[in-house]
Amino acid sequence: MSTTTAAPVTWQVRITNLTPVGNGAPGSQPLSPPVFVVHRAAVHVWREGEIASHALVAVTEDANNAVLVAAMSKLDDVVEAFASTGGPIPSGQSADFTVRVRPGLRLSIVTMLVNTNDGFTGVDSIRPQGQQFTVREDAYDSGSEVNNELAKFIPGPCCGNFFVREPEGEVIRHHEGITGRGDLDPAVHGWRDPVAEFAFTRA
Repeated sequence: MSTTTAAPVTWQVRITNLTPVGNGAPGSQPLSPPVFVVHRAAVHVWREGEIASHALVAVTEDANNAVLVAAMSKLDDVVEAFASTGGPIPSGQSADFTVRVRPGLRLSIVTMLVNTNDGFTGVDSIRPQGQQFTVREDAYDSGSEVNNELAKFIPGPCCGNFFVREPEGEVIRHHEGITGRGDLDPAVHGWRDPVAEFAFTRA
């Protein structure tokens, strides 16, 4: 049965923010409302080692989901792209989502670590199978903005400065974490990988 005729499978997706609470400090390291993209194998929303698209950067720098959803929705090999209508996922907490994926199609998810310059996490082009499975993911750096860790460049609740950037021009790579080189405190805003758990249950 082809992916065009097979009935879509409904998956319940629980995303858990594994970053530490940060001794109760405001902000800590929330995850932004995630973007979900259901697509064919020809599409990669993001991939380690490649240059991030401008649409992806809108999410990884400013949690601006609308740009990525619009860009993905225009592609022939994308079946559906949507953003969560809920709020951020605080450190140590979970949120539940529903997505429908036809057998054989892929699913990608993107969510920003909002108290960073351009940190994010997610899943890259996975094929949901079986009854349930869990994926734990590290933090990634989209390579689009210098990790200066300065408050005037950070959009999250620690700082509140959206759409201000110091361009970098590197590839997507593993994130080095919060180093303390700027205004962010590693004891509050730092983490150890993995930073998020994605638990999939077939409905």
